[in-house]
Amino acid sequence: METLDSATWRSRCALRIAELDHEISRMEAERLANDIHAFERTRAMSPEAAAEFVSVEMARPDRAPFERRSQPRERRREIANGAG
Repeated sequence: METLDSATWRSRCALRIAELDHEISRMEAERLANDIHAFERTRAMSPEAAAEFVSVEMARPDRAPFERRSQPRERRREIANGAG
């Protein structure tokens, strides 16, 4: 997968969000792209795949809430290894 800078990733994600939902404003798509980029799991995906993943997940009636990790993975590893 190509490595994208954050601004490019968010811009492409916002574009895909707008393609998936024609009723959403560009400003709202950009806000959502920022939120999606903030999550480690979706940030690791291509921006288009992340937008599609969130679209599918949000449409599910039994979906779990999107939550941020309480600690970044690196910090948890440090604690588990006794370095924290």
